[in-house]
Amino acid sequence: MAAAVLARIVLADGPGFGLPLVAGPPAIVWADDLWMATTAHTFAAGNAWVLPITKVFAVAGSGAGLLPVTVVVVVVLFRRGFDDWALWVGLCGMGGWMISQSVKGLVDRQRPVWPDPFEVLTSPSFPSGHSMAGIYGYVVFGIVALALLDRRWPGILLITFGLLMGPSRVLLGVHWPTDVLAGWLLAGAWVSLCAAVVLWLREWRRARTPQPAGTPR
Repeated sequence: MAAAVLARIVLADGPGFGLPLVAGPPAIVWADDLWMATTAHTFAAGNAWVLPITKVFAVAGSGAGLLPVTVVVVVVLFRRGFDDWALWVGLCGMGGWMISQSVKGLVDRQRPVWPDPFEVLTSPSFPSGHSMAGIYGYVVFGIVALALLDRRWPGILLITFGLLMGPSRVLLGVHWPTDVLAGWLLAGAWVSLCAAVVLWLREWRRARTPQPAGTPR
């Protein structure tokens, strides 16, 4: 719901939310969006260690980086008998990418433009596809790891990595903070919906499967 409200504001007011820009990217942006984006860009420009880290997130959240990982995770889960988990991971990944591309095309928001850019992208900005991928990809992987592995640290590490992917896009200067927020909200809603569908399917299959007498339901 919140992501839909953000998208509606963008569609109504254009790519910038209606406040004039006096410095920084040549666009029209929301005041808080501009302040946070400019602060992040300035911080990244003044700290050389930031840019290589954002590049790691950029590769990991791209289609070329995330798709092979998702396929491997789904295959491994299926082969080990975790069919419901595999279905959930697959639905989250496939549908999340489709939602991201569809909303980008619908809203068509301009990306930040800086006089000293770290990276230049011309595709639509809203929502952040990498922020969504962090949720429907790495956060989902982390939840699966927490559920199936004896050790907790791999799951916590994956979830943290997925959540940090959003801020990395603002530091890299290719997204507005509201792009990231919308990506989180959309991906979170989609992941939750997929979980509900998979749980419903599991109960539906269980109800249709004959149970031996005396088996508790």
